[in-house]
Amino acid sequence: MNKTLGRSALVFIIVLVIGSFFWWRTMLWTGQLRGVQAHFDGSCEVVTGIVGAEDLVIDRENRLVYISSHDRRNPKAQGSLWQMPVDDPAAATMLKLPDLGENLFAPHGLDLFIDNEGVRHLFVIDHGSNPKELIHKFIVQDGQLVLQKTFSNSEFYSPNDIAAVGPKQFYITNDSRTKTGSIAATIEAVFRKKSGNVVWYDGQQATEVASGFSYANGVAVSKDKQQLYVSATIGQSLSVYNRDTTNGTLEQIDEIALGSGLDNIDIAADGSLWIGSHPRLLDFSAHAKDPAKLSPSQVFRVNIDKKTVKEVYLAADGLLNASSVAASIDDIIFIGGVFDEAILVCQQKKEDK
Repeated sequence: MNKTLGRSALVFIIVLVIGSFFWWRTMLWTGQLRGVQAHFDGSCEVVTGIVGAEDLVIDRENRLVYISSHDRRNPKAQGSLWQMPVDDPAAATMLKLPDLGENLFAPHGLDLFIDNEGVRHLFVIDHGSNPKELIHKFIVQDGQLVLQKTFSNSEFYSPNDIAAVGPKQFYITNDSRTKTGSIAATIEAVFRKKSGNVVWYDGQQATEVASGFSYANGVAVSKDKQQLYVSATIGQSLSVYNRDTTNGTLEQIDEIALGSGLDNIDIAADGSLWIGSHPRLLDFSAHAKDPAKLSPSQVFRVNIDKKTVKEVYLAADGLLNASSVAASIDDIIFIGGVFDEAILVCQQKKEDK
């Protein structure tokens, strides 16, 4: 009896030690042991009325922000696209959608491609036809959206973000091979499995060109179209690739660890990368289930050439939870989030750029 009790106690202690170590490591990599030292050298105002502005992109020539909006806590809610003037954010208007059929419109990542004739091609990922995933391409004409083409492919199995390099050519990230919110997705996240990838679409065919991401998220192409950048949320790193402009293939040349749950990427006029991020991933998960629980917002500015990373913004005050995107023009920063009915418009001090 004593031997049996002794063995049971030993097994219990071993399980407790392993469990404690696993708990500690999980708390560490998810950022839960990290304090939030709020800071921003400037001022911000909240623009309300746009729910779940998960992604946005700036038309810098026309000084307009295009915004993907969807109430992700209400799966039956109809999503929308918005147009916000850079110089008058409160005058944002919802764009009228063309006929997309009877399916729910559930927009996610988006990107803007401007061709040599100045035509604005707005690409939008749409989860509303799930399990079939769609990518719509709209032409923006005089503040109106004209549906020009809808893309679908078996390789678009869980698209998160999109980077357009032509009128029919683009990259997408597939974040994971498991269904969001499922037990399998939780297990994949906890053990940081690398099932995310990047797919290249050349106008006719879709091909995997990069893999091995622990929740592939943001994707963006450099201004000269020579490089591609991919963020991993659970992997907490930014991957840098040289791209073959003839066939879309990629060659990885760098990986930058940022120690935070990276989300969407925007390329500024000076070529720097602006990334919305989630510094405390378990807070983000809790906020996704309960809006009363706060999730910090974070913004990085990355200079690839100089290999510098600057944390531009960090806050946990609830003005905007779960920042997923940041884009800048002049000294103005637009920050969107996954769930809140708000967008932050921040004026950064010029000397702090």
